[in-house]
Amino acid sequence: GVSVDWAPVFEGLSPHRVDLPTYAFQRSRYWLDVPKAKAGAVTDPVEDEFWRTVEEGDLKELAGTLGIEDGLETVIPALAAWRNTHRQQGRIDGWRYRVEWRALPAPTRAATGGTWLLAVPAPLADDESVTETVAALEARGARAAVVIVDADHLSRAGLGALLTPAAESVGAFTGVLSLLALDERPHPQRAAVPLGLAATLTLVQALGDTDIEAPLWCVTRGAVGCGRDGAPTAPAQAGVWGLGRAAALEHPKRWGGLVDLPATGPDRGVDLLLDVIAAGTQEDQVALRGGTAYGRRLVQAATGGKAAARDWKPRGTVLVTGGTGALGAHVARWLAARGAEHLVLTGRRGEGRHLDDLRRELTPYGTRLTVAACDTADREALADLVTRLADEGGPVRSVVHAAGVSVLGPVAETDVEDLSATLSGKVLGADHLDDVLDAAQLDAVVYFSSISGTWGVADHAAYGAANAILDARAERRRADGAPVLSVAWGPWAGGGMIAETVQDDLRRRGVPVIEPAAAITGLQQALDHDDTAVAVADVDWRRFAEVFTSVRGSALLTELSGLRPATPDAETGRDGNDGTSAALREIGGLEPARRTAALRTLVSTHVAAALGHADAGVVSAEAAFKELGFDSLTAVALRDRLQRATGLKLPTTVVFDHPSISALAVHLDDRAFGGGRGDHPAPAPTADSVRALGSGNAPEDDAIAIVSMGCRFPGGVRTPEDFWRLVTDGVDAITPLPTDRGWDLDALYDPDPDRTGTSYVRDSGFLEGAAGFDAGFFGISPREAIAMDPQQRLLLETTWETLERAGIDPKGLRGSDTGVYVGLTDQEYATQLRAASGDNEGYLATGAAASVASGRIAYVLGLEGPAVTVDTACSSSLVALHLAVRALRAGECGLAVAGAATVMSGPGAFVAFSRQRALAPDGRCKPFAADADGFALSEGVGVLLLERLSDARANGHQVLAVVRGSAINQDGASNGLTAPNGPSQQRVIRAALADAGLSAADVDVVEAHGTGTKLGDPIEAQALLATYGQERAGDGPLWLGSVKSNIGHTQAASGMAGVIKMVQAMRHGTLPKSLRADRPSPIVDWSSGAVELLEQAREWGESDGQPRRAGVSSFGISGTNAHVVLEGVAESSVVAERSGSVAVVPPWLLSARTPAALAEQESRLAEFAAASSLDPVDVAWSLWRSRSVFECRSVMVAGEPVSSGAALAAAASAVFVFPGQGSQWVGMAVELLDASPVFAARFVE
Repeated sequence: GVSVDWAPVFEGLSPHRVDLPTYAFQRSRYWLDVPKAKAGAVTDPVEDEFWRTVEEGDLKELAGTLGIEDGLETVIPALAAWRNTHRQQGRIDGWRYRVEWRALPAPTRAATGGTWLLAVPAPLADDESVTETVAALEARGARAAVVIVDADHLSRAGLGALLTPAAESVGAFTGVLSLLALDERPHPQRAAVPLGLAATLTLVQALGDTDIEAPLWCVTRGAVGCGRDGAPTAPAQAGVWGLGRAAALEHPKRWGGLVDLPATGPDRGVDLLLDVIAAGTQEDQVALRGGTAYGRRLVQAATGGKAAARDWKPRGTVLVTGGTGALGAHVARWLAARGAEHLVLTGRRGEGRHLDDLRRELTPYGTRLTVAACDTADREALADLVTRLADEGGPVRSVVHAAGVSVLGPVAETDVEDLSATLSGKVLGADHLDDVLDAAQLDAVVYFSSISGTWGVADHAAYGAANAILDARAERRRADGAPVLSVAWGPWAGGGMIAETVQDDLRRRGVPVIEPAAAITGLQQALDHDDTAVAVADVDWRRFAEVFTSVRGSALLTELSGLRPATPDAETGRDGNDGTSAALREIGGLEPARRTAALRTLVSTHVAAALGHADAGVVSAEAAFKELGFDSLTAVALRDRLQRATGLKLPTTVVFDHPSISALAVHLDDRAFGGGRGDHPAPAPTADSVRALGSGNAPEDDAIAIVSMGCRFPGGVRTPEDFWRLVTDGVDAITPLPTDRGWDLDALYDPDPDRTGTSYVRDSGFLEGAAGFDAGFFGISPREAIAMDPQQRLLLETTWETLERAGIDPKGLRGSDTGVYVGLTDQEYATQLRAASGDNEGYLATGAAASVASGRIAYVLGLEGPAVTVDTACSSSLVALHLAVRALRAGECGLAVAGAATVMSGPGAFVAFSRQRALAPDGRCKPFAADADGFALSEGVGVLLLERLSDARANGHQVLAVVRGSAINQDGASNGLTAPNGPSQQRVIRAALADAGLSAADVDVVEAHGTGTKLGDPIEAQALLATYGQERAGDGPLWLGSVKSNIGHTQAASGMAGVIKMVQAMRHGTLPKSLRADRPSPIVDWSSGAVELLEQAREWGESDGQPRRAGVSSFGISGTNAHVVLEGVAESSVVAERSGSVAVVPPWLLSARTPAALAEQESRLAEFAAASSLDPVDVAWSLWRSRSVFECRSVMVAGEPVSSGAALAAAASAVFVFPGQGSQWVGMAVELLDASPVFAARFVE
């Protein structure tokens, strides 16, 4: 779309702002799925308290608990250390994995058919195995096209030239079988690289270059250890397994699998090999041993509390290769703490300034540190170093081999230089260590490997190959008697082996980084248990497996806690002669404009799926794929999805060549239908920014106006209008405890008020859909959204709605001095978030922090005024309102959002207040009533938009009410921390009246704090009687009510509920009744003042021309009290009449983030307009001025009266299209010269 200046359209029309439906948020569920646990049996509180005192080192308290004093100084640190270690080891236990092999059912012999390309290394050209393979293929009805690969074919072009003639003569191969890995000779120019590995890499690339799509199967011999066969006999060939695992992820359709043959011994050889290949299962990593096929499996390797084989400690000299980086420093600290006498850290550059700090850190341990510039790929330099160390202080006793570089990139872009750079430090370095060290003198040799070599990571072809060799080498060396351990690490935080550039991507896929301290614990555990090869990684398998198998099924993960990775989508039918799918042919039948839109929707759906989004609407059609989070793996996944959906053959680079949803949809249109698109840019309504709001020189006596309100309360309340209907209809919004929050309701409830961990309450007030949130609308990822406290989410949405209800484009406030004041107290979601942690840990600091509740609103909207979160318990929202009023008066901000939210994420409050017997057993508040027996916990969200009255009138904002005065104070040293204090309440009321410049008699009604407690309500009533109940003339009593009788005590949001109720009451001239108030509390002396309960609804008129006025109270359990005085305003009913008829009715402009939201916007507006008598010009003007502009846009034609419905129905079809050219006939479009000044001006040009 383009920006359009609509101002000239409204010239002379005198439009007015009207209330319209707010944005149609498209919510998804975001709620932490924590395991149900009995509320009273999660932990033993006595035990928890004991361990807390241990960890805090409280000698005095422990002495009293245990009844002893002697020796605690030494026992306590030991206990604390034991518990911390035990906890961490238990966590690490769940991160341990190893590879095992499972015997597979004997495959059924099947005809292979077709022509197979057989790639053979030159040294095996005349080998018997080649002859046998050709014969076996022919016996199954297939033909073999043998290609001999020698040193002249190690380039892509060279091998491609060899493959092209074979491909042209055959047409299409059934499969490709490679024996190239069997060539272990060193590469002629890069000795660290086995020739078979380099040739296999080149083969994968050349097959793609020559468009040979047949699946590639690679054969090795002795590359893996399996069953009785023991350790690998040819570790160098394992590099092809590491390379192949990356290729399987990046080229799933062109990859067949890996099969390892035994080094020696009888087996069914070629026949079994071909049976496995022809089986068509997800078994793509297979070893053949003794006539049986074995499938590779990743299994958990938890120690299960098994006693360690030893308590490994370093002695003598320990050599740490690659030890001068961040990772080496972590290892050095651990070794020193474990008692290493001499540490030698090597690196290619040697000493660095950061190592001075490390040397100082190690001094207390008495460890001598030597730093040496030595590249392990240089055998001579390594030998010299080892000799020198032996001469100076004794032989090397242990080695941590962490040297190596990670050259990352997709298989298609990896070359032999990358292989050489990666293998030199890791593999060649390990070879050289074996050569120069005396194995008999070694206590331990630890290889730092990576999960890229264990199960494969896209873009890690070279790195995966090197680590796979390292793992196989460890098994071989252990079998030979050397104390070698290989640990395949997941990504380390802070300088680990997985590059920082891919850590965020891995975390999103379910593999978060490991903190170094946890990794070191895992290393110690592996040494203590004398492991040979173990993977240590923190993996969310449910998430990881979904991504890992999204493009290709895999049997590798099937034994992980019963996990069954999803099989990729089945191929869609391609029954057309051109190979296209039925879906694509259906799209092809549409007119060009609709065809492109349909293709854009198709692409959006698959983009969202590839990224893990449930709703395609959260992805922008214009954003670059890179910005959306695509990398080479997800790009390939998207390509494969689109191939299956359309039947088109698409290159792997299609996502990079057409880097947005819109661009890719156009490309698909061109590929499938030859283009022919109609240009139909969406209209782009401009969102004028709100005029500069406020100034720094605000008059202190300027009243503060409430210009908008938004809310969510129990009973399905989503707007102030809903709320007003609820209170005027006398609705009781209390419901049973929710079943969708993971609470164990059976365990929670117990009628015995003394039963720990339970509540005697079964009903209370709850928000509907508290877990719902439109994360995509606010640009928040699903992972961050689920880590956000629901209170933050609801405040964001309600604030947006409140701004729209004020007639303000929320985007237009960016950069303004608008302030945000939020009341918040319940933060039980933070406890659940920490318990769930996992890959949410990165959001712990912001997801549930109270300060972020206000800060996030300011951040999302770009507001630069004060942002403050207030927690004074139940008075939080009125205190926030008070602070916002003061800030506006002082000129600290020109506009202020004041709000509060309460969502009970867990049942903790029910348990706590049940022990105090503070809750009403039936879950209902009975304010100031004889039947009062406690309060009802409830939830709610309320937001007000405040502005100085003078600014509100200047800006044309509707004034709903005025905050005439406000005050806050504290109980101080009263009868108890949580006990209400009558004198303090009287003082805060008088202070608010003084701030308003009013007497008590000037106020008609008070919306009380009134929760229904036997102690609190009488104290509040007496305070009201002593203030408002006195000084009243004969005009009647002060009326007293409490909305808590309808919705319960919404805690931090309770003040907002009271204010919104009173503002609505002023505007409607009605005082709603309080429920269950027919029998006033006998504890209160009602005769001591003129105060009466609102037992029935009453008309609220204006007395002697004075505006309606109301007080609202909130008192916090912390002792902070707040009271505000509201004043009504006379609503102007005079609207300037529009002179003359309107020749051209402006369009109604709508936009949304997603097509679904746009459709709902249209539906809401149509329904709203049909039920009202709105002026179409006013609707058009309000939409243009008060709504933000988003990607998805539409226009409603409002040329006819809204009530007829004809105008809205017309929005579904085009009226006319002028393409901007007029060459068909003379005088075409000449009328536009008179009717359109813009057209005439361009015509003259």
